[in-house]
Amino acid sequence: MIIHQTAPLILASGSSIRQQMLKAVGLTFSVVPSGVEEDAIKTAMKDAPIRALTAALARAKTLAVSVQHPDAYTIGADQICVLHGEPLSKPITYDRAEAQLASLSAQTHQQHCAVTLARGSDVIWEFHDIAELTMRTLTLAEIHAYVAADAPLSSCGSYKFEGLGRHLFSRVVGDHDVVQGLALVPLLAQLHELDVIAIA
Repeated sequence: MIIHQTAPLILASGSSIRQQMLKAVGLTFSVVPSGVEEDAIKTAMKDAPIRALTAALARAKTLAVSVQHPDAYTIGADQICVLHGEPLSKPITYDRAEAQLASLSAQTHQQHCAVTLARGSDVIWEFHDIAELTMRTLTLAEIHAYVAADAPLSSCGSYKFEGLGRHLFSRVVGDHDVVQGLALVPLLAQLHELDVIAIA
């Protein structure tokens, strides 16, 4: 089976897992990271609901790229990890990753994921979903070993769910693709509906 595409696709993200997810379903696409300053948007929307913030970030990233490539369909996404109503930043350092996992241990948190599809300056489609995850009670030794092995320094929630991170959980409610940062099934359905892709 070959996926036929009627227009170029661009992923407005440098995320390796999002690239792997799109490749796994047979899509051909270019990668153009948006370069959007996320902190400025987060500061401006500090009192906004998480859903609105996630959508705004995905939209900004997508449009920053799509206006420069009007002949292509541009896909952008954003993900925010939320514990007890508070968003968690990407850890960046090993110490912060371990501290985040310690706070998530034995707790239930949410992963918000927003996806935007645009062409030129037009937003064609937007989608938002939430997955809920409950983490096992982790020992400090488990946390240290996991962070050393998976190095989740740029990962929402300080874990890579697509890899060893699955060992950390006792329950996941929702779409596993959402946990990994891209609501893939709704995106593919929309691309088919627009006749951007077809099975041949």
